[in-house]
This record gives sequence, C-alpha cells and structure tokens, in this order.
Amino acid sequence: MKASMRKLTALLMAVWLLVGLAQPAAWADGGELTISSAKELVSFSRNCSLDTWSQGKTVRLTADIDLTAVDFAPIPTFGGTFLGDGHTISGLRIDASGSRMGLFRYIQKGAVVRDLHVSGTVTPDGSRTFVGGIAGVNAGAIQSCSFRGIVKGDEAVGGIVGRNDETGEIAGCTASGTVQGLDATGGIAGRNLGLLLKCENDAEVNTIQHDTS
Repeated sequence: MKASMRKLTALLMAVWLLVGLAQPAAWADGGELTISSAKELVSFSRNCSLDTWSQGKTVRLTADIDLTAVDFAPIPTFGGTFLGDGHTISGLRIDASGSRMGLFRYIQKGAVVRDLHVSGTVTPDGSRTFVGGIAGVNAGAIQSCSFRGIVKGDEAVGGIVGRNDETGEIAGCTASGTVQGLDATGGIAGRNLGLLLKCENDAEVNTIQHDTS
C-alpha cells in the first residue's frame, strides 16, 4: 500500500510540473498575466486561438520584447486588457497569407490595448484585407499606442488598424513609417466606422505608385 501511495504521489508531482511548464507566462499577484519574453508572447498568442480564453484577463508587458528571428504568429483574438506599460515589441514580421493581420488579428468589443509600442513589418500575402500595425480589425479600444514600420495590403490598410469597427475606439495613437494599400488606406485606420480621437499620423501613405496592370 505504501509503495502504491509513493507511486501515486510521484505521478501527481510529475503532472503538476508539466502543467507548470505549459503556462504561457507568469501569473502575478492580483491575477494579472505578465509577459516578459518572446517565448512567453508566442505561447500567449497560441492560447488566444480560442476567443473566450482572454476574456476578463489582464495582461501586462513587463519588458521590451524583440521578435527578430522569432517564429511568431499574430494573436488571433483578444478580449481582455493588455497593458504595454510603455514597453516596445520590436522585430515584428508578419508575411503569412491571409486577412485580418497585425500584432492582433482581432480585438474584441470591450477589450483594451493600452500604452504599447510596436515596430516591424506587416506585409501579408494572399487576400491582404484588413491589415494594420497593431490590429487587423478593432472592435475594442486601442489607447496611447504606436506603430513604426511598414504596413502593406490590398483593402482596408492602416498604420494602427486595418478596420476600426462601429464599437472601436482609437485614442492618442501614432503611426510612422510607410503604409501602402489599393483601397481604403490610412495612416491610422484604413477603414474607420468608429471613433478616432487625438491620433497623429507621421507615416507616408501610398507615396509609391502601384502597378495595377
């Protein structure tokens, strides 16, 4: 009986260790999820493939993160509060095929992304609709964020978001670099159906002639 109990205890400890290793980032006191490395950000993005996973969560960036040479896929959908705390995610490179492309593919209604700075390139292949530096489509609030780099797409292309939905708010944000699109292109939002407030665009928008032949 004692040998069986020891085996059971060892098995439970192994499972506990595996669960701990599988966590995408560290849970801080107060229930915040903290992200401080590229590895943790990649894991966080994978967890956000389920639209309900991030809802109600507060995520805090605690360090600058360099994604250069990192195999990073855009965050599929986000429904919580993402606090950048003034940190920068640099080296972002998105060139996969598809639409709704940005650091976040979709920011849900009621979600908040605040005080985050991003630099890199968002130049997807394929359909290339709804392309932005911070988000492909925003239905929540993006506040005091910036993007610096290159954003290229076909339709609804913006330095911050490709499409800002009716419930979307973009406030106090700045974009710099280059933004290129064929239809509905803007320095902050390619297509805006919501609120833009006190934003500043320093990006060059469609300053290069497109070959449409």
